Amino acid sequence: MKAIILCSWGATSSSLAKSVNDEAKKRNLDITVDAGGTGEFKKKAQDYSVALLEPQVRHLKREVEEAASKYDIPVEIVNMQAFALMNGGKVLDQIIDLAKKSGKL
Repeated sequence: MKAIILCSWGATSSSLAKSVNDEAKKRNLDITVDAGGTGEFKKKAQDYSVALLEPQVRHLKREVEEAASKYDIPVEIVNMQAFALMNGGKVLDQIIDLAKKSGKL
């Protein structure tokens, strides 16, 4: 499964995505998490099963959901505490839960 964490330009999401990917490897899960900007996501939304928005770009959720809806991709805001602590395990759990709820996993 492939997920993406979105921020304005992809800078802070890169650190979080790395942490989530490291955790997925530790758990031996076939999940890849990319980082990216919201504008970039619109061009390649079809590549993902789920999308998470970092809290600082929550105001762009509707716009991202619009692009994601064309491919039936669920969108959620990253858990605020997990984001603040860059807790890859907690964000990975959030991705898995979102994927299960939406039938992507």
